[in-house]
Amino acid sequence: MSGPLPTWMRPFAAAASVGYGVAIHVRAKRLQDRLAMDCGLPVISVGNITAGGTGKTPLTQWIVRALQAGGHSPMIALRGHKGAEQADEVLEHRTGLPGIVLAVGADRAQRIAAMRVKNPACDVVVLDDGFQHEQLRRDCDLVLIDATRPALDGELLPLGWLREPALSLRRATGVIVTRAFKVDDDLTDQIIKLHGQAPLAWCSHVWTGLEGIEEGAVHEVNWLRRKRVAVWAGTGNPRAIVEQTESVAAAVVDVPRLVDHAKWNAPKLARLVQRAEQAGADAIIVTQKDWMKIAPLGVKTALPLVRPRLAIEFVQGESVLLAQLTRAIRVGQSRCHR
Repeated sequence: MSGPLPTWMRPFAAAASVGYGVAIHVRAKRLQDRLAMDCGLPVISVGNITAGGTGKTPLTQWIVRALQAGGHSPMIALRGHKGAEQADEVLEHRTGLPGIVLAVGADRAQRIAAMRVKNPACDVVVLDDGFQHEQLRRDCDLVLIDATRPALDGELLPLGWLREPALSLRRATGVIVTRAFKVDDDLTDQIIKLHGQAPLAWCSHVWTGLEGIEEGAVHEVNWLRRKRVAVWAGTGNPRAIVEQTESVAAAVVDVPRLVDHAKWNAPKLARLVQRAEQAGADAIIVTQKDWMKIAPLGVKTALPLVRPRLAIEFVQGESVLLAQLTRAIRVGQSRCHR
């Protein structure tokens, strides 16, 4: 399976991948004798072992809502891209979960402690992108695998997509397969060999509607049925949203290459709108992550600009996951009250 860099860079990527592997090994050796910090609350971590989007943000929000429905008051702890309060993941959580307590920063233990002082009612932490953040003790370590690009038999970054060796799945409490519309027996077998157990759950990211940039503009998904569409996806796995768009639109006619966490400004937006028009697009689909940075620009576009409204739907294992979350909180509470 190819990696994040162009084919012509593979010789350079191979050398860099070896160096990255050495760095991962050294880091693991350094951490193995160090006790993880206890933040004083139960901690549920959501992470991955591959670069790019596996659907952490929507599943993190699903978990938060499930915890709230169970009477808990969770906070989300995340580094944020480059540690920024205005990082796209931070903005997504603020929009998707109004009023949620966010602890943002590279030193997550310190930020959690600071936010607990201001929000004493918080009784559980959901760690967004936490699998590699071993400095913080957790009670449930969930790792997401994207069914559209598992990459478990690939190489380490930057030659392949792996952030650490696939056998690192052994550290996880459980594996959840995202962007799945059915249970894949071959992927199940691969995960069992690496992790030791079958996935806890399989789920898909379902579009429930389309929201326009204009205030109040909301469309049914079938609004795209006869439209030729440009897709703007500044994510690690743009192919996932392209394929989902192809399944509902007449055609995808333009997919500009955008880096993960792409930056946006008015001139760039105008250039890409013009490119979409030249490709014959009738509408433009943008990811939630990009929407958060485009909407404040206030730029009017000649083409309808829409983002999908996402919901998590479980193919299998929803009750198993809920039971795992309940068990993790019970264990965490017992640990914290010793």
